[in-house]
Amino acid sequence: MKKLLFLTQHRVCYFVALYVGILLNLPIFFRRFHQLTQDAALSTATEMLAAFALVLFVTLLASLAGRLLFRILLTLLVVFSVAASYYMIFFNVDIGYGIIASVMATDSLDLSRESVGWHFYLWVVLVSLLPLLMLWLSPLPEAALRRHNHKAFMGRGGVMIAAALCCWLPLKVMGDRQDSLDRQNNSMMASYGGVVAGSYSPSNWLSGVGLLAYSSWSQAEDNRNLFDPAQHFTYKPPKDVNDLYVVFIIGESARRDHMGLYGYSRDNTPNLDKEKNLAALEGYSCDTSTKLSLRCMFVREGGASDAPERTLKEMNVFSVLKKLGFSSELFSMQSEAWFYNKAQADDYALRETIQSEKRNVGKPIDDMALVNELRDSLERHPKGKHLVILHTKGSHFLYTERYPRSFARYKPECQGIDDQCSTEEMVNSYDNSLLYTDHVLEQVFNQLRSRNAIVFYASDHGESISQNLHFHGTPRDRAPMEQRTVPIMVWASDKFLQQPDNNAAFAQLKTLARDKTPVFHEKLFDSVLGCIGYTSPDGGINPQRNWCQVNNAITH
Repeated sequence: MKKLLFLTQHRVCYFVALYVGILLNLPIFFRRFHQLTQDAALSTATEMLAAFALVLFVTLLASLAGRLLFRILLTLLVVFSVAASYYMIFFNVDIGYGIIASVMATDSLDLSRESVGWHFYLWVVLVSLLPLLMLWLSPLPEAALRRHNHKAFMGRGGVMIAAALCCWLPLKVMGDRQDSLDRQNNSMMASYGGVVAGSYSPSNWLSGVGLLAYSSWSQAEDNRNLFDPAQHFTYKPPKDVNDLYVVFIIGESARRDHMGLYGYSRDNTPNLDKEKNLAALEGYSCDTSTKLSLRCMFVREGGASDAPERTLKEMNVFSVLKKLGFSSELFSMQSEAWFYNKAQADDYALRETIQSEKRNVGKPIDDMALVNELRDSLERHPKGKHLVILHTKGSHFLYTERYPRSFARYKPECQGIDDQCSTEEMVNSYDNSLLYTDHVLEQVFNQLRSRNAIVFYASDHGESISQNLHFHGTPRDRAPMEQRTVPIMVWASDKFLQQPDNNAAFAQLKTLARDKTPVFHEKLFDSVLGCIGYTSPDGGINPQRNWCQVNNAITH
């Protein structure tokens, strides 16, 4: 054992490359082998070589930093890779920027109760133990790296160059081969190298961390550098705007193909089914994780980049309404403070603040608390021209924690993080969470029936559900459709529809719903303003992206 643990720095690099690049990814190699339709053996061998070579290059690069920093960097590499492998192996999660951004933004309550169980901690400790023992117990003599030992230093550099070539060159060859086949078959597949980088650890989470760091650094996220439509366009208000209430409800992980309102076999939307002033649209999300969707679903066309990090370029529709004279408040069961700041609400409260209120003390996190906040907000603004944004917990995993026991209609349920839940149990819990969403939405409508009001609901993304699988965040270029299939709904009060223009616009929405016309997150900016009744003579609203535009060919 002593002989095994006492390795040189050079040998530790090779061992970590084998352990992290190959052993941790073995189930993924096996899974990829059975997913590939052609050249499976050659592709798998190529990807194994590239994965090993990448980690070897990274570890050799870290070895130039001195023993202490080398140990710290490799410890982080091992622990993070082991943590990622847990979700990749057991839950088939595709680690990308969206997952990394969500993890970095998730508070300790979410992380511990909704994503991490004791199985995870046990996995990280046991699987990390051997490489960390070798790393920290070995003396790691550095003589070979001293710069006066020119020959040894050049040799190490040569190995690094060889590792880089062994990572890049095989992927380049296989990518060119795929491009050739694509041309022959008149098809277009995702980049081979990009798919490989996103499939294995640590390249997937390293690239995600890099994108997150770039996004945080980029000044494009700074409000001072964002294009503000309210300053560049003219928006003409509707006649009834001064007593108007606008509510936007941001759903979480809801799929419309699991809602009775959209034809699902289970009647889990009994209240929505009876709403005569409701248009249920066939929605598709702009991305697959909360953070990414919040960046692209409320801005104009081109207001967020098409890059994986979805860097913001423009202010969102809520900030525009604020500039147009609306008072605004935001209440959330989540913690995306960066987005709430972009909405420029007069005030916002996160769930920690909401749950600390006397009426909520001792109660679990519950979207019904948002209904109480809405009621209070309406009372504080009795004259109207008021916007309220509600960010729900919706159908975020663990689904069973999203609804009271009285809404556990479908059983058996998935009860815990570490339970080995069947597909049936997962789906039952998920459908119950949507049954509760139906109840919450009904209570929102009840607060507004006697007012001049319009309510928008859109889920941020869908969810993949199967045997013990409960995730989203797959990079959008290869995400399964269930992660993009979302409900988008618009409800209006009778008083709102008494205005002939509003009634005509809502009839357009009902037509889109009746015809099952696909609609997209990217059109929410123009449609929210358009459905409220705003017009823009100089291009501030694109009529072809406005779902409420009457007598116009709309690009949905």
